[in-house]
Amino acid sequence: MVTRAFYLESFGCKLNQADAELIKKVLKEKGFKETSENEADFVILVTCGVVKRTERKILKRAKEIKKKGKKLILAGCLPLISSKSCQEVADGLVGPKNVLDLPKIVEKVLKGKKAVSLEQKPIDKAKLRCFAIKKETCTAIVPISEGCLSFCSYCATKLARKNLKSFDEKEILKNVKLALEAGAKEIQLTSQDLAIYGRDKGKFLLPQLLEKISKIEGNFRVRLGMMNPFWAKKIFKKLLKVMESEKFYKFLHLPLQSGSERILKLMRRNYTPKDFFDLVSKFRKKFKNSLLATDVIVGFPSETEKDFQDTLKAIKRTKPEILHLFRYSKREGTEATKLGDFPGRIKKQRSRILAKLFLEICQKSAKKYLGKTFKVLITEKRGKVFLGRLPSYKAVLLKKGKLGVFFKVKIKAAKPNYLVGEILED
Repeated sequence: MVTRAFYLESFGCKLNQADAELIKKVLKEKGFKETSENEADFVILVTCGVVKRTERKILKRAKEIKKKGKKLILAGCLPLISSKSCQEVADGLVGPKNVLDLPKIVEKVLKGKKAVSLEQKPIDKAKLRCFAIKKETCTAIVPISEGCLSFCSYCATKLARKNLKSFDEKEILKNVKLALEAGAKEIQLTSQDLAIYGRDKGKFLLPQLLEKISKIEGNFRVRLGMMNPFWAKKIFKKLLKVMESEKFYKFLHLPLQSGSERILKLMRRNYTPKDFFDLVSKFRKKFKNSLLATDVIVGFPSETEKDFQDTLKAIKRTKPEILHLFRYSKREGTEATKLGDFPGRIKKQRSRILAKLFLEICQKSAKKYLGKTFKVLITEKRGKVFLGRLPSYKAVLLKKGKLGVFFKVKIKAAKPNYLVGEILED
């Protein structure tokens, strides 16, 4: 039997990165081998459909692959979000919960047939050893759940990954241990909403899971993924308690999305700016050296100048060190499409204003690190430079280092988005 080879690319979130590794595992167990794009018999794109711009990028890439005469399979969220567009360009489609069907889909595609598997199937990916160790790093991405319990009016991902499916706790712990045994020193727990882990089983189980992870032997750090403020506030006291462990980065990814209470209601986010401020205040009070990451959508339908100014005020007030800034993208099938849209120039103008404000905040806040010393974990090698993480998850660049090793580092320079450090010899 001739061994057939595949090439894979992944777009978007960390869940997709973990799915990509699971796809590789499933195919290799069936005798397929991974190779370069030119040598591949078929190509798989693990897609994202959060915004229209990403969809255009993926479909453009798909057409490039087809022009080369390659068989193409689109996996991930986009086949469920924009099924018609995907079917027009691809030979096969596979949804996020249909990974185990891939070998059959591939066999049909290689025989010249169209093949689709998009029905929603209950699947516990943790049992399939779904975790990804990124190349040139000591970082492992470990998913703990899929789907969510929110109904945000703009979200297309809900169309693809549906409601919450919490993975088995014992299997997650096993994946963390296996990742550590494979050389990982940084564990990134990921899902669509980390805070709701276990809620589909009747309880909020994230604090319990984190407590058990903290008791795993070894010198490693854990970065928690995104949490919707509405759900995070229900477990926040317990969460802050378990995060006291040195094994957890003092890092919080809490999306604001808008500083306007009116817009948050239209977004169906189920929290207020005050809720967000309260959580940030408690986090910062608990951990003095910490890092806040947040998300903001500008140009949401009917966003007035006052609404936008409320968002600017919220960012000025909370001073996040990481900001994921998005211009509202209309996605078919979502409730927000009924609300209309803004001209692109207004969204672009507001995003520039917010980006400028954020840069100013970062330039000022970075100075507080100068001259200080931290215990830094080297997590990545970028060419001749090493990237490390402070206990807060703040990035620091170093001229020398060793992956997976902790060093005592003194901060010599502070850029808006990263620090420059020097390892102190013992």
